[in-house]
Amino acid sequence: MRDLYNSYKAVPAFGPVARPVGLGIAVDLTGFEGALFVFQSGAMGAVAATYTWKLQESNVVGGAGAYTDVAAEDVLGGPTVVFDQAVGADANATKKLGYIGKQRYVKAFSTEGTAGTPTSIVGASAVLGRPRHAPVA
Repeated sequence: MRDLYNSYKAVPAFGPVARPVGLGIAVDLTGFEGALFVFQSGAMGAVAATYTWKLQESNVVGGAGAYTDVAAEDVLGGPTVVFDQAVGADANATKKLGYIGKQRYVKAFSTEGTAGTPTSIVGASAVLGRPRHAPVA
């Protein structure tokens, strides 16, 4: 069957912003066995600002203190992805991290490396997969 529409659910993970630092939106994995986090950048300026993304997890939806870094064996394609404003290949780029852990909530977390004036927009979405019940609403 070629139908992907009824097998996956896309949700926001980090709204597109010019300085993507901190915790993203809690992604609830109830009813799903894994998630793919897709990070998308826009045009990048020449300022040497870097942003490193990782995944954090929790069994409660609470704030920053409730989440811990996902263990390396539970992150596919990671443990991190980096967007560097000074690297031309990172402009209008898509990068991804897969989550196969056991916690209910997962968030994308970004830190700023080399501080600079942000001139690019980066955001993230999570694609939830391997649903326990299909079709997915």
